[in-house]
Amino acid sequence: MKKVLFLVTELHRPVGGLHRYSIELFSAWKNALEGKTAPFEPMPISIRDPSVPLSDLRFSSEYSDFMEKHPKTLVYEGMRGGIKCLFLESSLTDEEKNRFHGELWVKYRIKSDKAAFWEYYRMLNAYWKAVPEFADFLIKQKKEDIALIDAQDWLAFPAGFLTREKIKRPLNCRFHSGEFGRSLGHPDFDAPPVLIETAALQEADYLQGVSVHEAKFELYNLLPAKQRLRSALSPFRTRKWLDYQLWKEERFEDMLLFEAGSDLEVVTDAAAGLTNGIILDSWRSVTKENIDAGRKVLQKALPGKDKYVLFIGRAEYRKGIDALISAFALLKSATKINAGLVISSNLSNDEYANYFGMITKLQLERDAIIYNGWLGEDLKKGMFCASDVIALPSLYEPFGLVTLEVFAADLASELNGLSGPVAIVGDTGGMAEVVKNGASGFKVPMEEDRFDMNPGYLARIIAICLKDDRLRRKISKGASQRVSQRYFDWNFIVQKVFEIYGHAQANYERFEMG
Repeated sequence: MKKVLFLVTELHRPVGGLHRYSIELFSAWKNALEGKTAPFEPMPISIRDPSVPLSDLRFSSEYSDFMEKHPKTLVYEGMRGGIKCLFLESSLTDEEKNRFHGELWVKYRIKSDKAAFWEYYRMLNAYWKAVPEFADFLIKQKKEDIALIDAQDWLAFPAGFLTREKIKRPLNCRFHSGEFGRSLGHPDFDAPPVLIETAALQEADYLQGVSVHEAKFELYNLLPAKQRLRSALSPFRTRKWLDYQLWKEERFEDMLLFEAGSDLEVVTDAAAGLTNGIILDSWRSVTKENIDAGRKVLQKALPGKDKYVLFIGRAEYRKGIDALISAFALLKSATKINAGLVISSNLSNDEYANYFGMITKLQLERDAIIYNGWLGEDLKKGMFCASDVIALPSLYEPFGLVTLEVFAADLASELNGLSGPVAIVGDTGGMAEVVKNGASGFKVPMEEDRFDMNPGYLARIIAICLKDDRLRRKISKGASQRVSQRYFDWNFIVQKVFEIYGHAQANYERFEMG
């Protein structure tokens, strides 16, 4: 069977959105292979991070021939989502690194100066350089029938660029979270991430975002830079290359005209936005005892409260913790609602001191608590179901996997004869497509171009949800039905991914025949 080189950096450790996206997609992909509905087999290639333990990874003797010829690269293997994945551990000398940075500049105008001494960037450089060499070995020595390359986020895009050039196969680049959103509209154009993302519009045969909004957001913001990049490089490229770039730019502009419908997707000739998915099996197994246990944890954290608001996520400013704490202070001063706020994150000492300082300054010591450390899955599910509101007020969110988990908590609660939590999110990114106000949750009004949230709006919506039990019951049922739609089913999504691969192949053939 034809194979897809699936390039993703975050498979070694079980953390982060890239890891979760990949393993859940792999699980559905495995189902499609077993059901004979998959035209391709995945061949994931990730990084083995030498700074962390091997864990379940083991040395791969199958590729000893490659390692003999490339002694600076070791190959490990491990299972993720039921699929065998390969992990490359490689290194570059300072001279090799500098030469490689020169290659990235000449081919793609990627500046590396600002990241040159960042150790993880150095590890990425070695990975980017090793992948095309390994792919060439797979084709020539292992006789693997590789049909396509699928690169995940800027962390893997350059490996995709170079591999496309080396083995002459089409490339799909998938945006999970672009630098314009991560930087809240102020990206550093002298640092690698946004330059790499711009080059993706040039080098990829197809582009995908993890929501329609994210795909359009990246295209809108990066297209002018891509056009400048095309102009800068066209004197050194062929007429065929230039015609292909102009054709893609027209197709990208076409993509900006479409909006997500009820199916939450737009698939065009050169770009697509597809929703992320969720596996509901474990949520359907949640029992009333699990939910009661979650409620007891909340009550132990903040005794004597009638209602509980929960936040879970990374401690980045764009996740909106600052706005949430300010909103909760407004809630306490303007209403008599006896509610507690639980913030669950993995914080550094400075981050903890900052948010604890906010809580103290706003005199919320008896009303808000910070849980520093990630929750185990069973405890998380119980606390989600037991919360009254789960506030996820991100200032930008390309999709928001946690929001689907809130919907899944509503499903679990409904199956146990209970009402689940209300999801409150920022009206930004993919959340604008997923959440319907008053039906499956609430979106906090905000001016997206400013990436700013008014804590007063957030406080008002929290108050509405905490006071109106009838509305909460309605939203719980609505969110339960929403998450059960096929558009969030990975088994449905993977078939759409195969459709996208077909477009990438057709576009690459257009380039080759042009």
